[in-house]
Amino acid sequence: MVRKSDNYVDHEERHAGKVSRMFSRIAPRYDRLNHLLSLGLDIRWRKKVAEETGRIRCENILDVCTGSGDMAIELCRFWKGNVRVHGVDFSPRLLEIAEKKSTQAGLNDRLTFREADAEQLPYSDEEFNAVTITFGLRNINNRHKALQEFYRVTRPGGCFVCLEFSQPENAFFRKIYSFYLLKFVPFVSLLLGSDPGAYRYLGKTIKDFPSPRELCRTFESAGWKDVGYRHLAGGIVAIHRGRKE
Repeated sequence: MVRKSDNYVDHEERHAGKVSRMFSRIAPRYDRLNHLLSLGLDIRWRKKVAEETGRIRCENILDVCTGSGDMAIELCRFWKGNVRVHGVDFSPRLLEIAEKKSTQAGLNDRLTFREADAEQLPYSDEEFNAVTITFGLRNINNRHKALQEFYRVTRPGGCFVCLEFSQPENAFFRKIYSFYLLKFVPFVSLLLGSDPGAYRYLGKTIKDFPSPRELCRTFESAGWKDVGYRHLAGGIVAIHRGRKE
């Protein structure tokens, strides 16, 4: 029997403590990880998420699984400082990086970061106009519970926007992408001095993540209305959107 490393994280179990510690280990290279997994397109995709929130009038926005703060900062920029953005994550190391970025961008007066669990948000009912999550839903253990929490803290008429990795629609491209995720990315991470086990975990969460249609049904079961999605980059990612009545 092969003994698994103490750093091993089961991509199906997604134990919150283990996932948090994994992200803390790779925090110094976290942004590089996102650029690598997205083939450098993640910056453009975050802009599209911010544009989705622009469909409604926003005063307060919550960015869940904010990581190193890129999405929260993009929201501040899109709204030109006219909203208050709250970013939450369960990794204190990533939040430290997010705080530094916020300071460098001069956004500390409009942007707040806080350590929190996505399944039990420390906010009142109907506190936000919009809730966003980018590349984070895969790592939540009880996704349905988290989606219900997002719904709880959203005001009536508010929206939820989710950007998440998906599977390419083309079968040939899907095979190439699977090799890229499960073999190439971990190898490159090793060359860059990072944790290849963490990259393998992330690749598996992408490969086994529900299809956009399945995810829509999960959103609807959590209470969201008018749920829809659109693929980007040939299906590498999908943007989901829901509304609270």
